[in-house]
Amino acid sequence: MIDRASSSTAQVMEHLAAAHLVQGALRAVVSYDELQLLIEITYDGNLLTLPNVGVRRRIFLEEESFSYGLADFLTGVYPDRMESAAKDNRVTIRLYFTA
Repeated sequence: MIDRASSSTAQVMEHLAAAHLVQGALRAVVSYDELQLLIEITYDGNLLTLPNVGVRRRIFLEEESFSYGLADFLTGVYPDRMESAAKDNRVTIRLYFTA
């Protein structure tokens, strides 16, 4: 679970930076309650959106193709659950990994 969480978190953070969605620094906070590991990533910038994997492909705008590429890239090391939210310019992404 730790390896999967580390890998997924690193990939999300790399893609946020590569897509220029982050203004300033990223912050990641890790917590564990014996049932699940939670990694909460916060930053100022634009929200990362991940569409459903396996959706039928067609011609996409550049941003859409990035999102689909990221979704495919994360397949196999994806968290058990993911939540994301944005308020004003502050973005929070929560990655949940169940033991």
